[in-house]
Amino acid sequence: MAERQGSIITEIGSWPLDGLPGKEIRLLTVEYPAGVHTPPHRHPGWQLIYVLEGRVTSRMEGEPVQRYEAGQHWFEPREHLHLDAGNDTAERAKILVAYVTEPGQPILVPEV
Repeated sequence: MAERQGSIITEIGSWPLDGLPGKEIRLLTVEYPAGVHTPPHRHPGWQLIYVLEGRVTSRMEGEPVQRYEAGQHWFEPREHLHLDAGNDTAERAKILVAYVTEPGQPILVPEV
């Protein structure tokens, strides 16, 4: 479990991807307490995100803020600048992330 700017990341597991040598899929959850946001960052892999609880916001470079509620999902491309991610409500939010990348890569890289 890792905590980053108040969000709580729990890695559930990782598995090699048959047919895609050198790639793995990692399954994790990210919990955002009320009002918590992650600062600008990039992901060195592709992500499919599903909202389990609450509502989250996401703003990718060149795109407007998107709001997703429980039951909604979206895709984030590799290395795209993620300007903001988080929870702008008074309730906790939780997402499930399927993350495809090379083994040993970090979940996110802060933009400096």
